[in-house]
Amino acid sequence: MENLVKWSGMFKRCPGVRSLIEPQIIIRKCPFCGEEIEFFEYETQLECPRCGRIVYREPTETCLSWCDYADKCISDLESRGLISKSRAEELRKSIGGK
Repeated sequence: MENLVKWSGMFKRCPGVRSLIEPQIIIRKCPFCGEEIEFFEYETQLECPRCGRIVYREPTETCLSWCDYADKCISDLESRGLISKSRAEELRKSIGGK
């Protein structure tokens, strides 16, 4: 099972991998000034570009929160150049070094 996640079929077998490579944008309005703020789906807080206040958004659960192969998946995506080293580090922090 060491080679469970092979890239050739990962998109078909893993429903969460696409959001790791191409995160969706979620738009929320700043509750303080009404400015539209664009969050990537993995972001939960941002500073409003208009008023400077911190705006929070409900977290979106990803496969990284429950998958036993999350770290291997991140390493595979990084080694194939599908995500940057900094994005891989950010994802590893979100799983607490699983």
